[in-house]
Amino acid sequence: MNKLKNIGISALAGTLVTLSAAQAGGVAVTGSWELSFTNLNHKKVTGNRIGMNKNIAFGAGGDVSDGGAVTWATTIGGSDAMGLSSASMVINMGGIATLAYDSGTGGYGANAVDNIVPTAWEEIDYGFSTGLVDVGSVSKSKGVVNLTVKAPTAGTGFSISYVPRMGGGHVSDGATSGDTGKGSGVDVVIDFVDYSASHFGFRWGLAGQLEMPEVTCKDKFKNMPASDVASCSGPKDNPYAGTTYTKLQLGPLHMGVQATFKNPQNSGDEAIMNQRSVVYGGALVFGDTLSFSYGEAKEKYRYNNRNRGNVVLLSGDVDTKAEDNRSLGMESNEYVDVLWRGYSAAINMGPLAIKAATSRVDGVGENGSGEPKKHSEINLSLAF
Repeated sequence: MNKLKNIGISALAGTLVTLSAAQAGGVAVTGSWELSFTNLNHKKVTGNRIGMNKNIAFGAGGDVSDGGAVTWATTIGGSDAMGLSSASMVINMGGIATLAYDSGTGGYGANAVDNIVPTAWEEIDYGFSTGLVDVGSVSKSKGVVNLTVKAPTAGTGFSISYVPRMGGGHVSDGATSGDTGKGSGVDVVIDFVDYSASHFGFRWGLAGQLEMPEVTCKDKFKNMPASDVASCSGPKDNPYAGTTYTKLQLGPLHMGVQATFKNPQNSGDEAIMNQRSVVYGGALVFGDTLSFSYGEAKEKYRYNNRNRGNVVLLSGDVDTKAEDNRSLGMESNEYVDVLWRGYSAAINMGPLAIKAATSRVDGVGENGSGEPKKHSEINLSLAF
């Protein structure tokens, strides 16, 4: 009996060795430390303006026996709790198609093209709690499955992302995200051309996203008049967004422009009906060492009600419907214009980099205030 047991254990050990050899691959550890000095508006209490960020990333990869490759990546943010920041697993199917599970990297789908205008460091809305309108809410969620197919050379292709439950956190092996109070989401990216060479590049494409909440006002009030729907506190219908973009590289000059439209389906007289923006800018890039950039964006908010809840009845016309009175306000109450501007620069010296950015927003800005807001930052980073 003992003899047979030993043979069984030896056979099992041999099997494990064989499986390990079949799954062999390379492992790498990388990381970065960043030290920043941040300056805000003079009316804001800043306290200590020096901050630090620490990240450690673990990655692994290997070839699949019948062609293609598998890569895995995990980033751990260096807070006191050393919490998991992001993770992903990617199956490369012969260099044309990739299938990825993404938990927080945001590097796939529409989130990867939410703003493709070239910058030396950060985008022009960096550092603000209320940023530019974008199309990344679906594919930057945790737990996204993405399929990307691209043709070689020209880069023509498409990408589709799906998340079964938006708003969830990282899900451990064998667990579920549970009910987050939100529904599913899907986004699609189509690149007509995505060509990049040493001294010339051109990209042109579009993307769209659709969120599918579990319950909308349209569902609740399906058999009721439209005037009653205004009292609903949830989304009126499925939120959606779309964007189109293009960028061009001519030697050291990089230029780009992008237009985005988003309807969050907010209910309530004072809520935003839709947002639209046009972002444009350029960067000068001198090799891998020095770069400068400048960009602007014009954004327009449209609200559900010109009067924002202050319905004015016509004199002597007590029968006028409330929904008709919503159009009595001035157009300046229904639309609000926002202007964004930003500069950035970067110097790279091997593993050491010095980066700087300054941005300003006029209009709605942060927290709904019309006063201009500014954010300036100098960053020193070391990567290994």
